[in-house]
Amino acid sequence: MKIILAGVTGYIGTEVLSQCLANPGITSIVALSRRKVDISNSKLYVYIMKDEDYLCYSDAALIERLKGARAFIWALGLRPSQASNDDHSRRVSVDYMVAAASAFQNAFVSGPHFSPASGDRFRFVYFSGGGVERDQQKTLWFMGNFRRLRGEVENVLLRHAEANCDVFEPYILRPGLVLSRERTLKDRFWSLAPSVKVDILAKGAIDVTFNGHKQDTIANQTLKEGAEC
Repeated sequence: MKIILAGVTGYIGTEVLSQCLANPGITSIVALSRRKVDISNSKLYVYIMKDEDYLCYSDAALIERLKGARAFIWALGLRPSQASNDDHSRRVSVDYMVAAASAFQNAFVSGPHFSPASGDRFRFVYFSGGGVERDQQKTLWFMGNFRRLRGEVENVLLRHAEANCDVFEPYILRPGLVLSRERTLKDRFWSLAPSVKVDILAKGAIDVTFNGHKQDTIANQTLKEGAEC
């Protein structure tokens, strides 16, 4: 399988990339990154993105690279501490998503192996989070703006899927706190709250990429149970 990744230099994205490189079922990876990725691997192609590239996929060479990809894992996003500027937060969280969904779907349907009669759909796997609120009018007392913004992204993704249900299949992952592989003392404390180890989360995302899921929104406990089997 050929896949696209975004956010590969972040905490979750680094683990996703590592597991994708080790997975024999993944034969080609197109990684979109703002920063250089210091990994040499024959099945990895890294495209260095500028801000405007995430808003308009106009490079014909990149579009050609994207063709044939059957899935995308989106690990690009903002932490609550980075979301103080509303315009920047909306651009990175919502506008990037809208552009990516359209561009990758178009690359999929124009790819060499796509057939309208096959029923194949492009899988779009998005890392959201626990406590996200899709109701944009709901009053929230804790990180309200951030949780509603994440909820708006989910709404946008689901609306895009509804309008393109014959070729587009989204999966929204809602992990709790994401803990390290090493199970540090701090991780042991945080594990008392809804949480998942980063390697288990990445494994769950890749499993959904290959096999889909009966639900389009997958909660923390479901991710843990599925990936630990």
